[in-house]
Amino acid sequence: MKYKHILLELDEDQIYTPATIAMFAFEHGMVEFSDEEEARLIYQRIRIAMGRLSNNHRFPDEGDGFVTLQGQPPVPGWFGWRWMGAVHTVKGEPW
Repeated sequence: MKYKHILLELDEDQIYTPATIAMFAFEHGMVEFSDEEEARLIYQRIRIAMGRLSNNHRFPDEGDGFVTLQGQPPVPGWFGWRWMGAVHTVKGEPW
């Protein structure tokens, strides 16, 4: 998985959404980019990949809690341990 290194650095007990995982990656210097346009595209790719990951691993629709970002309504998010666990499974089976 392309973004495994990001997920393995998450706090197990904090709730994350695809967007907050992308923010986490940028805040911790886990992605490289040359200009603002490339940064925007990378941010978008991470968000999309995390959204797909949460769907493919059947994270509960109601989430483990809610995350509110400035200017947006609350959205469901999942604990870091759930994201990390998704990295360690292939087709639903543990490695």
